[in-house]
Amino acid sequence: MKLDNRNKLLIVGCLVLLFATYKLALSKTVAIREEYGNLKSKSIQAQDIPEQLALLAQKERYYDSIMQQMDIGDTSIQNNLLRTINEQAKIRNVKVMDFNPPHSHTFPDHKLLTHSIVLNGSYTDILQVVYVLERKGSFGDIVHMDFEKKKDHRKRKLFLEATIFVQHVE
Repeated sequence: MKLDNRNKLLIVGCLVLLFATYKLALSKTVAIREEYGNLKSKSIQAQDIPEQLALLAQKERYYDSIMQQMDIGDTSIQNNLLRTINEQAKIRNVKVMDFNPPHSHTFPDHKLLTHSIVLNGSYTDILQVVYVLERKGSFGDIVHMDFEKKKDHRKRKLFLEATIFVQHVE
């Protein structure tokens, strides 16, 4: 019986020694190995930073060039829209009869703004102005265009009037 107690004590002692070895030496080694892996991955990411900065600078130049092509400044979209319409109206011999403040409709995740513009002029000139609005700037979508033939009773002349709705999302 004495031999069985010694074997049991030896097995229990080995288990206690194994547990103590893990707690005192191996757990610290495993933790340091994990930290080493994390630091190594961070150093690899840090090596890519100059390339990422160069790529971001290139993107910034590209987007600035697009903004210049669209002729959009730092002012509001409404001011840019009105400025573009006035420029095109001078070039195309079109009159801006009405430029109302935008009608806004708020949704939970975005805001929808609709500008109402009334132009007076010939059909092709009005279409050219609308084409510039669609293509030149990022003013939004032309969601509605209504042409109406009206008569000026004082001058006894017919003229064409177009009501245009430009809609964009904020």
